Amino acid sequence: MGNTVKKFNILDEANQGFKVYHVEEMKDLFEGREKLPSYRMFSTKWGENGHIGLKQIEEDYNRSWYSCIKERWMKKKPKHEMFFYRGNIIGRKEAFEIADKVSKALLALGVKKGDEIPCCLSNVPAVGLLMLGANQIGAKLNCFGGHYDPKFIDVILKETSDKVLFVTDDEYGKIADIVKKSKVKQVVVISLADYLPENLAKCKDYEEDFDKYYHYENKAVDYVAKNKKTHMTWFQFLDKSAKFKGKIVDDNGLDTEFLVTYTSGSTRIGFPKREVHRNRSLITVGVFHDPKLCGNPAAQNLRGLALIHTDSDTDLITMISDSLFQGWSVAFEPEYDRDDFLEYLVVSKPNFCLATTNFLLKAARQYLIEKRIGSRKMPWLLAMMAVGEGCTAGEERFINTWFRQAHAGWGVNITGPVRLPIVTVGLGGGDTEHGGIYYSLFHRMNEVLKAPTLKGEAYGMMPVPYAHCCVLKKNEDGEYEECDYYENGIIVANSATTMARYKNDWEKTKALVITDKYGIDWVSCNVFGYIDKTGAIHMKDRVDSQITLENGKTVFPYKIADEAQKDVKNLLSTVVTTAEQDGKTYFIVNFQYSPLRKDHKHDIVRALDARMKKEFPDIHDHIRYRRFAERYPFPVTGAGKRSVVEVINMGMDYTFKLENGKKVWTGKHEKAVDPKKADKSFF
Repeated sequence: MGNTVKKFNILDEANQGFKVYHVEEMKDLFEGREKLPSYRMFSTKWGENGHIGLKQIEEDYNRSWYSCIKERWMKKKPKHEMFFYRGNIIGRKEAFEIADKVSKALLALGVKKGDEIPCCLSNVPAVGLLMLGANQIGAKLNCFGGHYDPKFIDVILKETSDKVLFVTDDEYGKIADIVKKSKVKQVVVISLADYLPENLAKCKDYEEDFDKYYHYENKAVDYVAKNKKTHMTWFQFLDKSAKFKGKIVDDNGLDTEFLVTYTSGSTRIGFPKREVHRNRSLITVGVFHDPKLCGNPAAQNLRGLALIHTDSDTDLITMISDSLFQGWSVAFEPEYDRDDFLEYLVVSKPNFCLATTNFLLKAARQYLIEKRIGSRKMPWLLAMMAVGEGCTAGEERFINTWFRQAHAGWGVNITGPVRLPIVTVGLGGGDTEHGGIYYSLFHRMNEVLKAPTLKGEAYGMMPVPYAHCCVLKKNEDGEYEECDYYENGIIVANSATTMARYKNDWEKTKALVITDKYGIDWVSCNVFGYIDKTGAIHMKDRVDSQITLENGKTVFPYKIADEAQKDVKNLLSTVVTTAEQDGKTYFIVNFQYSPLRKDHKHDIVRALDARMKKEFPDIHDHIRYRRFAERYPFPVTGAGKRSVVEVINMGMDYTFKLENGKKVWTGKHEKAVDPKKADKSFF
């Protein structure tokens, strides 16, 4: 693989972060690698498009995110919908007029370029308006959650600008005591009632049957009345714009820092890692939504739903920024409740939405099984992206059944090589550090189209053309080298959308970097998997997820889960965890039956155990089962994702094995459970 060692160092010691990645810097590093996956980016039309697109961004988009969005939006139809909120429409011209007021009001309060503004916000129109206004003057938004540990929120407020804090009135009560003790000079309290429609009867999309979602008490007014010297409402803040008599200066570029967002915090509840993103991340992703670059069908004038918490770049970048770059409008959903997600979709009628797999499963059950909204159809719903956690084949099948019965996508026209009669769930993946570089929209459609190439293999997630990806393994000398197709290793990438750094954590930033034997730096996705012949990424489990048993045998839990999920008609969800009992390691197949199953549950379990015995004869004695049901569901985190940590903490409780086709309990069982809280069928 080449006779010379070539270097590519991505760490920026001076700024304690990552250097900007340029695809042209990488191309000459791969001499002799033409047969390996890493070279595909440069040898395909997909990769060529990426090279052209990145050069175009450097030449034409070295400016603010605000100006890029404005250029795209204001060329035509200035009154067209830009933001949607519970039936109220904010047009393009109006939105930018308000955004300019935001810029002037911030300047009037003394905010300058580079200042980091703390924000604790639910999804309301002010979020999009604040993003536009702050970015125009080069200010940076730090969007944290009110559910964080109070000590962490105190740290955030100490490390951000003390000039102004933005908070919605539903979050204010959670952080009020911390704010009072802080040095923040001005607090802008935004009400969920702000921008609600004034006359519901005149709203085009008003849903009378769901009227309760159109009314919020304005608590901001009361909070401000009690703290007149230091607090103001959103509209009082906008009035501050009249005090700024100067000219707005927009001298921002691709590398101006824009957002500080947070990971899910699953590894340290209340203290999630902080990611700093440049304009480059948002602009690069946005530009690559051009069908000529990404290959997706052209779809204009659609509506996306901002649902996931605003402390996540999944919301701020993927749902808000990406939607605006595509010429779509953004609907804001201020509530985040799995039980009401189906109603949110009816009230806002989004064509596209990101949600966790668990949110989608709950809505599918409510629609198909509980008939929560009767036989009502949802023709506006073109596509969903399952994010934040895995989506098994059984889960995808169940969700797509909901879409088919709801006539999803029937009312939306798209142009391109295909027209979809129904919606398909897409799989989102990757890591937020890389800016969401892996995706698989229209997953089932692509699986059918690529069937000859796949030869029965599952369709993976495609890396976008601005990302350079490969899989690394350690060789006998302890050095990292690239894996071949279908060979397992650590998935790594270099991307124009990689975050700038973890804020105030140089050690964690450095820890993400893996250097291969050629001196090339890669940013780790911290995920174990492989690349197939189509170039798609298959993420299987966390790095170092493999388990070494007492007899020295190494086992990969994801292989057990994959085998279980072959019964897509009967098994909905499968999560494999491990537990210790009497000095022995056990693999626990945590599963849930599909609500649409045809076979009897006893036959399903027996068939599952038979497959395990056939595929894993050496470890079959180490395999146990635990069933979850609707009334005894998988535990869920505050972010709406399945809590694997809580499942792990259950240990061997409620586990069983099969002996002669009958259940034998191997842990605490039904006699130790409160019958009022347990679903009898669970046992």
